Amino acid sequence: MRSDFSSTVIEILKYGGSTFAALLAGCVYTMTDAFFIGNWIGTDGLEAMALIFPVTVIFASLGVLFETGASAVVSQEIGAGKTTLAEKIMRTNYVCGLLIGIIFVIAGNFFIEPLLALLANNPEEYRIVETAVDFLKIILCGVPFLLTIYLTSTFMRCTERPTHVFFFTGSTALLNIILDALFIIVFDWGMTGAATATFISQASGALIAIWYFKYSKQKLATSFGLSGLEYIATEFKIGAGFAIAALMSFVIEYLLNVILLEYDAIHLLAASTLSNVILTFVYLPLNGLDTGIQPLVSKLFAANQKQHCLRVMRFGFCLTIILTFIIYLPLMIFTEEIAGVFVDEGEAVTSEMITFLRLSFVMQPFVGLYTWLSGIMAALEDEWRNVAISLLPFVVQMPLIVFLPKMLPTEWVALSYAAQDFAEAAVAFLLIRPFLKSNGISFKQIFQVQ
Repeated sequence: MRSDFSSTVIEILKYGGSTFAALLAGCVYTMTDAFFIGNWIGTDGLEAMALIFPVTVIFASLGVLFETGASAVVSQEIGAGKTTLAEKIMRTNYVCGLLIGIIFVIAGNFFIEPLLALLANNPEEYRIVETAVDFLKIILCGVPFLLTIYLTSTFMRCTERPTHVFFFTGSTALLNIILDALFIIVFDWGMTGAATATFISQASGALIAIWYFKYSKQKLATSFGLSGLEYIATEFKIGAGFAIAALMSFVIEYLLNVILLEYDAIHLLAASTLSNVILTFVYLPLNGLDTGIQPLVSKLFAANQKQHCLRVMRFGFCLTIILTFIIYLPLMIFTEEIAGVFVDEGEAVTSEMITFLRLSFVMQPFVGLYTWLSGIMAALEDEWRNVAISLLPFVVQMPLIVFLPKMLPTEWVALSYAAQDFAEAAVAFLLIRPFLKSNGISFKQIFQVQ
């Protein structure tokens, strides 16, 4: 028993821990930008970032779509001993990612400016929109590189090189920190400097990825093509729920920006940026742990190692819940101090901003439960359940964003996030039970100590 416990925990930490570290490194892009912008450009920059964030979520949704689907499909093929087929699928992913990234660059340059211009109603708001557009036009060019980074990190985990993920993403994150400091503080390029630093860092990450698979021991066949295209459709089905959830975040953040500007609460745009940055960091341990062990669960299930698979699920749950509460308590207790890190000392963090932040965080424990449940569904190649859950904002969060400011102070609109967190966990729990049963698994088996 003790041997099973220790070996399984070590296995989970090997996959989940390194993935968490890699996601932490990736999160540095957002956190570094917010830190330098908030402290050297001011709340105007943070307000512009609130408009930028919904669009960057679309970029992330593409990465999540490839990452989640490819992780499940490639891991299952490797678990079944079909390594040649797995490599063919990997190569096809890179080609598809490059083509889709280029399409996004072209389409984004046509639609970003008119989309954000709809938010502006006065000169001050137009100035913020112009700043956001200038920033986005630069980082749009990095979307193909961003997808390459997502895919490379995924394949490193699938090929049992999880520690390589940390060094890969960590190097690009470190470069982003250095360039942010150089371009914003030394060269005084402002928001343009932050965007340029992000673009250069992502391009560098893509170059490292090419070197890794071409010259290292863990290399793919040198030919690239679309011979594994039939598996991409399966990947998209698996990752669709996560991608739609990310796209729903775009809709939610865009609607929230509209409401805040409609109620003349432009100062809460900065609070929205801080909430997004902090929550991105908060989700890292959870996403890192569960995304990291997802290929492990897929491999074990495909190899018919049921007891080992159940142990990974059980210990993954325990570690997820522990991490959730370790993060949740300081988040609620030290909200003002955490927010102050991202704001220049000359600009106060108002009580309305603190209320907005705490209401955003209040239901975070349910996020841990939902992350674990959705990770299991993705690992076992579930399709429609994650998609159904991803559409919940239409019936939960969006109506609350519209109606809460009519009844309560504007900052209470953040309560919509708490309602959404609870709804996702509750619906995921109800939907996953029959899904597990169809795969010959039950919660009793998962939590039954052998």
